[in-house]
Amino acid sequence: MRLHIANGRLVTPAGILDSDLLCTDGIISAILDRGAEVEADERYDAAGKLVFPGFIDPHVHSRDPGMSHKEDFDHSTHGALVGGVTTVLEMPNAIPPVDSVEVFEERRRQHEQSAWTDFGLWGLALGDANIDQIGPMFDAGAVAVKLFWGYALHRETRSLVYNIGDEKPENLLMPPPNGQVLQLFAEVAARGGVLAAHCEDKDVLASSQEALGHPIETYADLLAARPAVAEATTISIAAQFAKETGCRFHVVHLASEQGLDAVRSAKRNGISVSAETCPQYLTLTDAEYPRVGPVMKVYPPVREQKDQDALWEGVNEGLISSLGSDHAPHTVEEKARGFETQPAGAVGCETFGPVLLDAMFRGRTTPERLAEVVATDTAKFYGLYPRKGVIRPGSDADLVVVDPELRRTVRNEELVAKQPVSPWNGFALHGGPVATVLRGEIVVRDGEIVGERRGRFVRADHTAAAGDRVSA
Repeated sequence: MRLHIANGRLVTPAGILDSDLLCTDGIISAILDRGAEVEADERYDAAGKLVFPGFIDPHVHSRDPGMSHKEDFDHSTHGALVGGVTTVLEMPNAIPPVDSVEVFEERRRQHEQSAWTDFGLWGLALGDANIDQIGPMFDAGAVAVKLFWGYALHRETRSLVYNIGDEKPENLLMPPPNGQVLQLFAEVAARGGVLAAHCEDKDVLASSQEALGHPIETYADLLAARPAVAEATTISIAAQFAKETGCRFHVVHLASEQGLDAVRSAKRNGISVSAETCPQYLTLTDAEYPRVGPVMKVYPPVREQKDQDALWEGVNEGLISSLGSDHAPHTVEEKARGFETQPAGAVGCETFGPVLLDAMFRGRTTPERLAEVVATDTAKFYGLYPRKGVIRPGSDADLVVVDPELRRTVRNEELVAKQPVSPWNGFALHGGPVATVLRGEIVVRDGEIVGERRGRFVRADHTAAAGDRVSA
């Protein structure tokens, strides 16, 4: 199979190239002079369009299995593909969670049956309870392991319990103490892998909720109950653990200027701390709450304009090395509840690419930097480069063709998601994907799937040379 992408503007590590692209048997085989005559089975005219490496979404909760009434891997990867994502990295906290190599292998086999995109898998870290499984999960190809630092789990299902007051104590597995967490850092460091965490200090949250003095009723209450210092505190502790052990530590869904300052301080001191942020923190603020409503509830919460501006600075100066959707669906009915009982999380993998491209076209970043944080640097960080994340000969031919002139309004009723409740419902977007190529085959045209389901598992390789890795 030979695919010729003609007349496009290729977003590459060497800059934007006015060149053609030849893909052969799923691999990028050549970057060609514009107008080159080649034999091909299919030709796509990308005149006037940008051609990005296929986007990688490293932060997806598909709820499958165990909570598949909320979402499943079929719907999440279908939506991701339509939005220009060619690889998703699936989080480990489905039911049962991916806390052992046995569950890891079973989850891989299950998702291979329903994947529209290529995919990698995270493992779940529980402290001493599964520290013996960290190495085997990395050996099996895990992209990273995640610690829900400070959160209890349900004893039977191992599902997250955000509000422990809602459960009987005998039903809870309490979060590992910091002594165990330090040993976890050491174990991940010994394996050369990545440890990531949800960073909000549980004690700061508890005291802030108590100081509020009443149930959360308004968006201002939510911000008061979950202050930015909770995020910065956990990041600062993690930095000391990373310094002590040499572990590569990654902050997922960074949400605040204060948290970013903690990351900056660690990096200035040569400590292996890196960060991801998400479209919700880059495009929404507390001022949008009257328009978006309670569906905007995510943890950590969307904050103020100063936080959004600081996060964009972090993206553009390289402090933030990756972007992820944190696609975390709940039912339409659950997201319609008030603040106190509504679960945190939002639908996001289908709008991940379009929302970020809209921000790019509005001047928040450049095509080159966007390609780095949604593809190249993400692939390097998670051990997928150079197979994924870049337009260069020898890499997988994963591409997204972007039309700068496209205009689209996000509408819940048009989303692929099983529970279509988007924080961006009604938002008008500028520019967006018009074609997605997965391993050399056009699989989406103008928002519609046109190819076969062909997603497959991608093993992470954390032995990559230092020059081909974005370090924490």
